[in-house]
Amino acid sequence: MKHTLLLIALIATQAQAQIIYTDVIPDATYNASSDTCSLDLDNDGDIDFLIVQRTLAAPCPGNRPECNPTITRPRSSVRVTPLGTNAVANVASFAAQLPAWQSIDPASAWNNAAAQVLMTQGVPLCIQGPPFQFACGPGSFTGEWLSGASVDSPMFLGLQFDIAGSTFYGWARLSIPANGTSFTLKDYAYNSVPGEAILAGDMGSISTGITSTALRGMQVSPNPFSSVLSITLPTGTTGAVNCRVLSLLGQAVITRTVAASSGPSSITLDLASLAPGTYLLEMQTDGERMVRKVVKE
Repeated sequence: MKHTLLLIALIATQAQAQIIYTDVIPDATYNASSDTCSLDLDNDGDIDFLIVQRTLAAPCPGNRPECNPTITRPRSSVRVTPLGTNAVANVASFAAQLPAWQSIDPASAWNNAAAQVLMTQGVPLCIQGPPFQFACGPGSFTGEWLSGASVDSPMFLGLQFDIAGSTFYGWARLSIPANGTSFTLKDYAYNSVPGEAILAGDMGSISTGITSTALRGMQVSPNPFSSVLSITLPTGTTGAVNCRVLSLLGQAVITRTVAASSGPSSITLDLASLAPGTYLLEMQTDGERMVRKVVKE
């Protein structure tokens, strides 16, 4: 299943760290067999991790004549594969389920293996019911994410990844229902200082005092665009809003400042003169900075 994700990056500068936070809007749910989330933790276009949900029809073992081996039951799993030299925080051969504010750092236990289990279901079982009656029962679930990672209580995956030979640490917040038939990616972040730890769930707001979420409901359309880009700021955004369009090298190609009213405000940017390609749309107001990738066709 293909997913169109609206990714909003909140970049908070701290005294010794810079947390790059990406919100997935709307949350991306993967619920088909072999449905794969290609996680690009630093949004540079290179995939860092693959998270896969798989549900297959598994035959019931024919260990009793009464259990027909042609009968099948669904068997589900959710697994993560780090690409290249990347790694996943791991415990007892399972991908670790981390609580909020746990440190993700070099001292964590890291595993580079493919298809690490978050949650998996065993093979179906031939079970006996009433006298002389047998049925194909579901296999039991195992894994670190077996409990506590429900839709209402998402948890964190600890991630270690490489950028140009340097090691960085980050997290992804996932929810997995008890039946393992899907998973949902809610958001993710990483510390942009090589080798520096990050706390699970840290979006950069604790140390910096950034508490405003004025820009998180903004809409950008169309994306991709051909010449004109429209930005709609949500109700409640007031004061000066600084808007810049940057190249991927960080060079500003357009800069504007507008005064937002208390109601929805709109900004229209004529970008017909730009060459086709990928750019960064940077919005700043009230101590908050957000960055969106936009593509000119």
